[in-house]
Amino acid sequence: MLQENNLAACLKSGMKDNLPPATRQRIVAKTPEWRMLDKPWKSLLLIALNELQVPGEDEDGQPSNMMRGRRSPRGRRGGRGASSGPMEWLPESSEVLLDDGSSSPAFRLAVLLIRKTIFADDWEESSDAVVDDLREQVSSKGVHPVWAKMAESTPILAQFAAFPQSDVAEQEDDSFDLDAGWIDPSKSKSLSQSLTKLDSSVTNATVKMALQKARAQLNGKRGLRDIKGLEALEGEASIISVLLNIHLENDATDSLKQLAKSDSDLADALTDLVQLRAGNPSDWQNSRSLSGDDELSLARKKAAWDLMPEEASKLTSEELAEGLDNASTPQQKETLTWWRLAALVKEDSSDLALELLTSLSVESDADMSVLMPLVKKLGDDAFTWLASQIENLAPESLSNITIDEEVGITLRVAAARRLHDMGASVGIDSSIDLFTRSLDLTRLAQVLLVDEQRCIDNPYSTLLVAHLLPARTKGWNFETIRKARRDALSTVDQAEVPSAFSSASRGLILMLDGAAQSDDNWIVDTLDKNGIKAFNHCRQALKDGGDGLADSKVIDTLAKSVASAKLSDVESRLFDAVIDTLRLNRASWLLQTGKDSGVIELLDGLLSGEVTAMPMMHAVRHLVLEYDIGLANLVSWYQENDPQSPWHTLARAAVHVGNGEELNAARDYRKAGDHADFDYEHRILLHRKALIHLAHAEQWSEAVALLEQEPALKSALTKRFQLYLNVSHIAASKRNSDEATRLLKTFVKRTEMVTQEDQQGKTQLVERVKHSEEELDVLRNYPSSHPRPLPREPFSGRVKAALNTLQRERRRNRHTFENRYSQAMMHDPSGEEIYEIALEASAEKPLEGLMLLERAQNSGRFSILDIKRLGDAERSLFATHRHNLPIKQRSYLRNLALSPLVILDTNILIDELQHRISSKLGINAEASLDIGGRGRFHRILKHRAQQGVIQLWLPKVVRHELTVIAGDIERIRSLFVDTLVDSDTLDSILTPEILGEIVNSIVSDFSTWKPMDLHLEDEADDEDIRSAFKQFFVDHTEVYDEITTMKRMSGEPMRTVIGKLDIYPETADQNLMCLATAMANRPLGEIGSILIATRDSDFTLVARGIEERFGFGVVANSRDLNSWLR
Repeated sequence: MLQENNLAACLKSGMKDNLPPATRQRIVAKTPEWRMLDKPWKSLLLIALNELQVPGEDEDGQPSNMMRGRRSPRGRRGGRGASSGPMEWLPESSEVLLDDGSSSPAFRLAVLLIRKTIFADDWEESSDAVVDDLREQVSSKGVHPVWAKMAESTPILAQFAAFPQSDVAEQEDDSFDLDAGWIDPSKSKSLSQSLTKLDSSVTNATVKMALQKARAQLNGKRGLRDIKGLEALEGEASIISVLLNIHLENDATDSLKQLAKSDSDLADALTDLVQLRAGNPSDWQNSRSLSGDDELSLARKKAAWDLMPEEASKLTSEELAEGLDNASTPQQKETLTWWRLAALVKEDSSDLALELLTSLSVESDADMSVLMPLVKKLGDDAFTWLASQIENLAPESLSNITIDEEVGITLRVAAARRLHDMGASVGIDSSIDLFTRSLDLTRLAQVLLVDEQRCIDNPYSTLLVAHLLPARTKGWNFETIRKARRDALSTVDQAEVPSAFSSASRGLILMLDGAAQSDDNWIVDTLDKNGIKAFNHCRQALKDGGDGLADSKVIDTLAKSVASAKLSDVESRLFDAVIDTLRLNRASWLLQTGKDSGVIELLDGLLSGEVTAMPMMHAVRHLVLEYDIGLANLVSWYQENDPQSPWHTLARAAVHVGNGEELNAARDYRKAGDHADFDYEHRILLHRKALIHLAHAEQWSEAVALLEQEPALKSALTKRFQLYLNVSHIAASKRNSDEATRLLKTFVKRTEMVTQEDQQGKTQLVERVKHSEEELDVLRNYPSSHPRPLPREPFSGRVKAALNTLQRERRRNRHTFENRYSQAMMHDPSGEEIYEIALEASAEKPLEGLMLLERAQNSGRFSILDIKRLGDAERSLFATHRHNLPIKQRSYLRNLALSPLVILDTNILIDELQHRISSKLGINAEASLDIGGRGRFHRILKHRAQQGVIQLWLPKVVRHELTVIAGDIERIRSLFVDTLVDSDTLDSILTPEILGEIVNSIVSDFSTWKPMDLHLEDEADDEDIRSAFKQFFVDHTEVYDEITTMKRMSGEPMRTVIGKLDIYPETADQNLMCLATAMANRPLGEIGSILIATRDSDFTLVARGIEERFGFGVVANSRDLNSWLR
């Protein structure tokens, strides 16, 4: 009946008058009933639409084209049937002759009548009986009214008009299998399968076609989009509307009401699913505990767990495990996991909880308010696990950990490090605290040093960084660190001590900064008795009145006590820094006092650790510069951290020196001296070192080339050393001994005016050239006169040749003192013989006789006993002639070990003034590192004077300057700008009375020599000396121009104008130079040399020229002083 109903609907749509068959077909093809027709029924419809007539014979006796049922070549989707021949899908006669129950009698009869009429030639008469039988059946039972319409459409079926018509009842859908609705409507595949099952129960063509379209969309890539005609079905068909509306998330309320009339359980279940997914559960407990295994029940259960209301956190661990099976997102799983962990902890299932916990990875947005209480209850293993998860946590979670004081310090530090490495700006205060406690100085520096205000607000942690930041830390300029230290010092006195710093930590860090401390009780609570005793011993040694040198055994005892003490990381590292500072200061003191045994090993050991502090590295490098000590670890550090630094080249040069690699040392010193990072003064110093090592390497041509390339270098060298280089170069490189000899003779050539009578007997002054053999005698001994003797040849050979030449020119006989000495030394010389020659020579020229004894002692030809006797003889001879030997000549008599007289310049005394003020303030500067490399020269001078090795003197000009400076309170205050001292305390000391007392004590302590001539200073104001100095200054204009430029970078220096150039030393300095010159020209007691102790570059950069031309020396540091001591 369904096919007949659809056929009737198609005829009704298509059988319009005055329309051609093709148009009718197009109209019908658009109807849903056409799509519902089976193909055989479509053939019957097409025959009717074409009003197929009974065929007649054409001229050839063949049926017309319409009857052949040929397929149209223009077939297209959706309309191929409408454009095909009407006979295309018509069954064969054989297919309907037998009743198989699938076709109605009317349909079979219509097919047979058409076959018999159209294809008469193929018809078999035996089939007529079947036709008759069918005709009888329809006549008795009647036919569907559509067959009357068919009879009207085609005469072939005209007999159907005579058959009685049966009543057509309204076609109802078959009963739906509502079990197909127990699915999750959101799943396209499940919905498509359900619609397929429901499709068989649909009879309405429109509904059926809409359903087919919906299924096609569900199975396509774009998914369901159109449910027109299906959105509000009634009865049991409402299940289709419900499922489709829920799938599209449309309002399914009305359809659910319809469905409830047929299946209330299914309607309730689907309603519950909709409400759950909307976040409005009606009974969450019921929904989450459903036991059904159908897809709808599982979907409801999953939707319930997706909501996870707060009440879910109170479920048992077993119930929450079920929820975990239904969780759909990582976040849900994580939350349920923590709830289950909480449940396990609450159920005292700690082992299961810990096992579960350690099997998990935390998501970045983990709820720490849930997690942390669980971790705390589960103990150390849980904390260890959480530490392993730090990388996964979000900044907020990490910040919560850092401020949670119930959490172990290790975990908090790990969180702070991760937070810092992520670049997060939260938790700064806690990060500073934790990085301090854990001594994570690299990150602590990164937090503090980027913000000046942070350094000011956190002075203790900033000072910790300033003192302990490992030298291997990259990315920080040392000047930045020192600036941060100054910022911290400005507030540390008023700042509250952070909890990360114990009283011992505070005391140690202040000690490293040389701060005044009145309370040392913290040491009693920190170290054992031996440690306390050793510590106090070190403190006493460093205080005023101590020797400034902590004994190495005492330091070792202190280190042992520290190692055994129960200290925090901060306390331990600070103690180590103090101990390392004591060791370094001891090494520095030993170097300054000339006792350098074991110092290199000590210093290299200080630089060997991974945590060697940056200030330590900077303090040590200045010792390398000053004392040429080769430290392999310093070279390695620069190689790894700053290979392009000139200090790297300098450190490498010092190592070459230690290895005896003179040429490599010279070239590295030269390379360092060429670097712009060093100022003019240091460049001259380094080039001078290069020249000295080139001389020791006997690389004469390279040395002379450097001297010519750096003209200013000549001011830092004596003319004798320049002569030594040039003579050696000419003699060795050019192999021109005569030219070398002439160079020597020219050097000692002097011009003097003598009185002489002319031919008329009148006296007149005439100029006479003279060669100083005494000077040649001095030059002969020149290579051996240095603390480290220079190579003697070829220089000494050329000096001897020059002497021989002069003697031949003067026709001197073989009995000259020099010849006698030479002959005596050719065989096995005796001390007595040499003494006799020297005694006779000294009668004529005291210096010549003494120099012969000097040469004999340096010759290496005598035994120790003989050398002692020669020394005694020299001292005896000196005692006889000392009144005829000005001090400037005595400097060559090194074996006499005469005491130098050191005149202190004001800049050295200012260091002593600061030292004594510091002592009154309780400041112990010696316990801090000497970062700037200034040394403690003022202390060394006092120490040497107490030993009796040198004598000290302060002239009036110096005493006056010191008094004036001490009267300038603000200038004195500026000396303590980088020192941790209370302002009120400083004011209490910086008074005219106290400063006056300090100046008087300095003058007393540094005036160990008293001049016999009370008018010495007044008589020293000699015009000839001043004139000579004026010429000296002009000769060194280039140097003084550089010095003045250098000084003006830090202020406006006082200068003297000569020839319109205001670049020359101030008057006070010139007075000091003139005084030293006048004293060097006198035979003052047992004094061996006149030295000016100063760091003023007006003196130091021309020291060699001053020494050679004016007879007094300049010492800027302990090493310079040691070179004058024997």
